[in-house]
Amino acid sequence: MLSWIMDYPETVVSIVVTLFCLFRVVWLKRDFFSPISIYCFTQFLTLGIAFLRLDSAMTDFHAKTWMVWILGLLSFCSGCFLVTQYARTKRISCELHPPVPPKGYNWNIHLAFSFLAFLLFLVGVYGVIQKAGNLIVLTSNPASWMSKDVDYGFFALLLSSGPLSVLMFGVAAFKKFNDNVRVRRISKIMLLVTIVLNLMAYPNRTSLFCNVGFLIIMSNFLFKRISPFVIMFVMALAIGGFVGISSVRSQYGSGDIKGKAMDVVMKLPYMYVANNYWNMDYALNPPTDKEIHPHTYGIDFFAGLFEYARVTGSFRNSFRWDDAFNDRIQKVYGFNTVNYLWEVYKDLYLVGVFLLPFLCGIALTLLHLRLCRPFTPRQVILYTFFIYFVGWSFFTTGYKQGLYCVWCAFIFIATTICAGRGKSVGCDRADLPADASLPDEVSQQDGVQQNIPCECK
Repeated sequence: MLSWIMDYPETVVSIVVTLFCLFRVVWLKRDFFSPISIYCFTQFLTLGIAFLRLDSAMTDFHAKTWMVWILGLLSFCSGCFLVTQYARTKRISCELHPPVPPKGYNWNIHLAFSFLAFLLFLVGVYGVIQKAGNLIVLTSNPASWMSKDVDYGFFALLLSSGPLSVLMFGVAAFKKFNDNVRVRRISKIMLLVTIVLNLMAYPNRTSLFCNVGFLIIMSNFLFKRISPFVIMFVMALAIGGFVGISSVRSQYGSGDIKGKAMDVVMKLPYMYVANNYWNMDYALNPPTDKEIHPHTYGIDFFAGLFEYARVTGSFRNSFRWDDAFNDRIQKVYGFNTVNYLWEVYKDLYLVGVFLLPFLCGIALTLLHLRLCRPFTPRQVILYTFFIYFVGWSFFTTGYKQGLYCVWCAFIFIATTICAGRGKSVGCDRADLPADASLPDEVSQQDGVQQNIPCECK
């Protein structure tokens, strides 16, 4: 035991912190999906897994890498802590409020917007069928249709919007939050249809995890607080789903996966986690005679906002900056994802590594506090969206994806129209104490899923 601790000190420390996060939730009755819990749990858990060193590409971090990772961690936690302490001094409740139907919210219009998102998703499914001749799962060789060499054009963007439909239908599917029985029943059916169709049309891991993750997080706020043990069970199922989809994509080769050794089967999930850290270390510490990636002077930080105006591509082509495939900083070819801190450092250096996590911690904790009193559909949808990608921040950087900026705009417009002009959505303002006043929503700072081709490695 002692020798194992000496051989894997980073993993041991990470396990201790991860267990403390679970202890804090179980014994202190804290919300597992609070910003500080999710950030610490996912960052330490994945870091501990990476330092098992199951692949030779995972080496010890350089001092600079540790400095960047620790600075990001402390900055995010400091932002969360400041808001929480302020709330306690003002005697603002930090306990989640049970869901209540929002006053004046038009669920029929909400359902119409949900079907609008679903119709856009169906157009993407149609594009895949036009290209492959069927749903990809039902084709004779699914792996060939899931290569990044297959160009689905704009249909890929529409197909990637399946999780947006899950968000819209999901918030309307819970009895405690939606008192419109007809809308609730239809939303439950459409939730299942969307998730299954998304998986059959294009069985990629990111969409599946996104759909299921959104649903689990919403259940925590709109149905019943999710136990950490349930989360661990879901994570075990997620590993099984990862292995299954990898088999469909022929990432284990052409042989039958049942005949392969367990260490071979499990190494691919390990590499998908560990490559985010070895790529960050590789990018932050280039050799003296080689520039891995130039500094973007903060310009690429706004890539997501201007992606569909073609501004982003112009800058990246002109200055040879990486796109979502991260071709220049992949240490092992084909494993091209990286911790979000590299993207921040590449754009804004250490100032950004401090400021962005700090501001995200403040904004997300403010929004979480808003869920500690009667909340609106917009607030719970946005929080679900943001906190999911905080959990995946070790894997990808969401604010640089234009698709998610469009999602936020869609959610804001839809929920605003459903709330009605001049109507109180969650509760009457007069019912709230003066010093409990908090912003209704915050702007997005973190999180993303890549488009379909970006998921391929």
